[in-house]
Amino acid sequence: MARKERERLIARLREHGFKLTPQRLAIIELLDKRGHYSAEDIYGRLKQKYPMLSRATVYNTLEVLKELGEVAELKIKPHIVLYDPETEPHYHFLCRRCGKVIDVEPLPECDPEELPARLAAGPLKGYKIERVDLYIHGLCAECSKKNEP
Repeated sequence: MARKERERLIARLREHGFKLTPQRLAIIELLDKRGHYSAEDIYGRLKQKYPMLSRATVYNTLEVLKELGEVAELKIKPHIVLYDPETEPHYHFLCRRCGKVIDVEPLPECDPEELPARLAAGPLKGYKIERVDLYIHGLCAECSKKNEP
């Protein structure tokens, strides 16, 4: 995260009465590494360096970031919620073998910003579409090179 962007986020969190402890700043910094993390991933990665970190702090911080639109919540894996700091519209691919989740830039003819309007004008006419999540499942390039089970 660029310094200016980080300062903007910190100021925004403070405006909403969010106290920025070292643990909460570490969560924000980890999310900035542009990955797809569960709350347990974050807790596990930071607990040794921040022994006072609690799971509640991780979950509460993620909830505030989600409410402010600073992270997106992904439900691509069964029973696991992942958090993505990239909030611009895009798709996700899940490798069924290694479990890796990667960002997929949409094709121009499948612009995620236009998809709700296109659906509402066509097959979902009369419906109010609030959000579209597109998850792609298959084998990543590395796993597809290995023998298929």
